Amino acid sequence: MSTAPATEKAPQTIAVVDFGGQYTHLIARRIRNLGLYSAIAAPESFDPSATPNLAGIILSGGPQSVVDRHSPKLSFDPAAVGVPILGLCYGHQLLAATLGGLVVQESRREYGLARVQCETGSPLFSGMDKEQSVWMSHGDHVESLPPGGRTIASSSGLAIAGFEVPALRCFGLQFHPEVSHTRHGDDMLDRFLTLCASVRDWQPADQRTALVERVRSRAGNSQLFLLASGGVDSLVALALCIEAVGARRVVSLHIDTGFMRRHESADVMAHLRGLGFANLNIVDASQAYFDDLRSVVEPEAKRRIIGRLFVDTLNQQLSRLSLGDDWLLVQGTIYPDTIESGGTDKAAVIKTHHNRVAEIEEMLKAGRVLEPLDLFYKDEVRALGLALGLPEKLVNRHPFPGPGLAIRILCSDGATPEVSVADTKLLEEICGSHGMCGRILPVRSVGVQGDARTYEHPAVLWFPPGTAPDWDRVQACAITAANQISSVNRAVFAIRPQDTVNYTVHVQYLDRAAVEALQEIDSLVRNALEPVPEVWQVPVVSLPLHNDAGNTVYVIRPVTSRDAMTADFYRMPLPDLQALSDTCRSAGAGELLLDVTSKPPGTIEWE
Repeated sequence: MSTAPATEKAPQTIAVVDFGGQYTHLIARRIRNLGLYSAIAAPESFDPSATPNLAGIILSGGPQSVVDRHSPKLSFDPAAVGVPILGLCYGHQLLAATLGGLVVQESRREYGLARVQCETGSPLFSGMDKEQSVWMSHGDHVESLPPGGRTIASSSGLAIAGFEVPALRCFGLQFHPEVSHTRHGDDMLDRFLTLCASVRDWQPADQRTALVERVRSRAGNSQLFLLASGGVDSLVALALCIEAVGARRVVSLHIDTGFMRRHESADVMAHLRGLGFANLNIVDASQAYFDDLRSVVEPEAKRRIIGRLFVDTLNQQLSRLSLGDDWLLVQGTIYPDTIESGGTDKAAVIKTHHNRVAEIEEMLKAGRVLEPLDLFYKDEVRALGLALGLPEKLVNRHPFPGPGLAIRILCSDGATPEVSVADTKLLEEICGSHGMCGRILPVRSVGVQGDARTYEHPAVLWFPPGTAPDWDRVQACAITAANQISSVNRAVFAIRPQDTVNYTVHVQYLDRAAVEALQEIDSLVRNALEPVPEVWQVPVVSLPLHNDAGNTVYVIRPVTSRDAMTADFYRMPLPDLQALSDTCRSAGAGELLLDVTSKPPGTIEWE
């Protein structure tokens, strides 16, 4: 189980038992946002009696079937634990089965938005509307209730979408209250927490002193070496280390991989020097990255190579920096980094982060890595940064991934991925029902559906001429397409009709020409959208597609988010989108498409 931050008194804790669900850390984050500390626990080793100040337990979702005899089970008796328990998705089924109910296996899977009827007499739904819009995910289902249980939620296709055993304060929900698509999910979780604790005592900014002590204790007499990307995570980690052990013992290195945004490396160094940080170093390793990534197409392969090159560059610089033998590598790793890399025992890998490649894992096992932020989420890191006195404009700057533009250039050897004729027809039917048009693009992007990684096609959507665009219809069409078409995991919107545009797949690798072209379009997009308060991040993606004029197609991905675990697309005013599209086309871009996919099912980045 994750260690609680060191404070004078352990905070009230909600244990989130992880069965491999991709939303496990999202559950934990929601609980913290509601004022209680949460910690992740492994199902095979979790001992409620050994958890200080345990206030409640949440059982996560997971990719396996409760009916399978090899699937993970509970290590404790939920009838005897003495604190409220909430099971979600797999956890809902497991709780029901463990307490004596019946779970039935199905081959059909229901995934996406659903309407459920709730019993408002249940503590989870007290004071709420009887009908709720929720994010459903299941294959198996609870067929019959455990003794003493009653149904508290149902849908047209699911008789038991939620249950409770009042005498035991045990609850189960087949849907996911933790995702933003469940409109009042936070309210449901808040009502559960009211049963768990009378006092909410968790604030991330209050952890500053404890974190500084944690870094000081872990560092001992070692030198601390940090790879400074310029992002908020590494910036806050650097500030923590300097406060803990002093500037002389902290050495930072910024690696220019060649995949930075325009002027990014110079800006990073200027920001850090402006804050008075010393022992700053920069190295141009771009040629090594371009050499090793030449002709590499597969996204995971790119990430692995980038992570290895980080370590290679680090090793090459150690002798020059005279760190000696007693040093620790400091990383700004946060919770979402570990969960998307399959960081929990039973989770699927969505994408491998550069700080979780094999070489880094070996250093972790050897005790050579310090990650002071690994229990925190992005918005919590920002709160810590402000508590450390860092400037708000740096703490709240848009996130930028460690691998940089390398994961925003979709590579191709020129082969055209096959697009299913049946799926194309189905997309046309779905679009028609929403008053839209659509086609499936012959490229693939990374996504996540249920608890597993997807690598499928985006669909491009547009309105017929003479139809007034409507973002609600765009979103509804995008969600339906991702839910009903197995080969589609993402949707983009085109401001002009696409039925007469001929796209051709072209060879695109990670070379300087592709990077420089993306830097130009990225700069134009950021100038337009970074000042918009609602936009949390705006990746720009270069697709290996040419339009009729032979110009590269780009996707912009402006999102609104609180913590990167869920996100929605920014509903950009159409005149602004048209103006930005015109600006980018004048700079050499082909089509400029707007990603309209929520997270889930689409990750924020395309790779």
